[in-house]
Amino acid sequence: MLLVHYTTPTILGGVEQVMGVHAAGLREAGAEVTILAGRGAAPRRGIRIARVPEADSRHGRVERDRLALEQGQRTPDHDALVKTLIRKIRPHVSRADRVVVHNIMTMPLNLALTEALATIARGDEGGRFIAWTHDIAHFDPRYAGFTRPGEPWSLITQELPGFRYVTVSQERADQLVELTGCSRDSVSVVTNGVDVEKVLGLSRRGARLAEQLCLLDADPLLLLPVRVTRRKRIEAAMDATAALRARGHRPVLVVTGRAGPHDVKNRAYLEELAERAKGIPGVLLLAAMGIRVAYPQVVDLYALSDVLVFPSESEGFGIPMLEAGLHRMPIVCSDIPALRETGGDDPIYVPPDASGEVIADAIERAVSTPVMKMRQRAQTHDWRRVMRERVLPVILENAP
Repeated sequence: MLLVHYTTPTILGGVEQVMGVHAAGLREAGAEVTILAGRGAAPRRGIRIARVPEADSRHGRVERDRLALEQGQRTPDHDALVKTLIRKIRPHVSRADRVVVHNIMTMPLNLALTEALATIARGDEGGRFIAWTHDIAHFDPRYAGFTRPGEPWSLITQELPGFRYVTVSQERADQLVELTGCSRDSVSVVTNGVDVEKVLGLSRRGARLAEQLCLLDADPLLLLPVRVTRRKRIEAAMDATAALRARGHRPVLVVTGRAGPHDVKNRAYLEELAERAKGIPGVLLLAAMGIRVAYPQVVDLYALSDVLVFPSESEGFGIPMLEAGLHRMPIVCSDIPALRETGGDDPIYVPPDASGEVIADAIERAVSTPVMKMRQRAQTHDWRRVMRERVLPVILENAP
């Protein structure tokens, strides 16, 4: 795989950051990855750099050429620069199964590079070239000086032969169709992502646990951080998980605690719950799975989770509610005096004998607030998920 941009991901910038994630994801998927750029180092081991100085938007020859083109002048130096770039880039392209060009085909920051790539791609019938479109200069008044007829100016305003187009948003797709007249069906939209683990500050063990249990794909992620004793009514939370599944959600319920140590019956209760969980996708009884989590990992689970579910029939105090409050999590809990005293009017209360359906209703209310909807939207843009579901299929489509 050959990824092309003006600079490598070690240079600070949004496009560079996205390209770096793509490069790492492709490498992890087993692809050999080379980044062709004018400036910058390799972002990580295993990713090669093909440095072509004239690909840099800040190269001296490129800056002089850009100034001339902005004034409407195509000079002999421009033609010489294009030939130099074609000569240096073509060998790398010849070895690539895919050539993913980030932003260059719709931006005028190095039109010689745009023209060189357009020339090389012209006539390519293997579907190797992808124009990954982050920005479109035509709709930015800062680049008004490049709105001119003829090449190379017109290259960034037309659908170029040999290229498939990908945009990072629906808006960019609409703009590309408006600008080039291409078919909307021919443009793939692949949004960018966010590293949920880093943003939430997860510990290494917490991040590994989240990946191991596929928690980042939960919708919603329900947390029940209690010891396994019958008064906690864990089976009610499990029934709520099943009800949410039946309604089309993808919930995951994580029960973190071990069997209560002071009553032998708690071990039997855990075994009963483990058997029940076999029929309910998304129920994770960590104790039954042989997973012990220390408190730092419980804190990580609070950061990841969408709702605290606390259906106990009796409690002396509601410490998990305070912990959830510190993480700005909504709470669904039993309407019993101790939890009323702890939570006041803030939680969503259900009867202490509430069925799974009633608890599921409350969970749906909890995740329907604007803040929680935005949180869930952000989690669907986790880079691992975006790479798996969108980036890799688009890049590797029909790959040899």
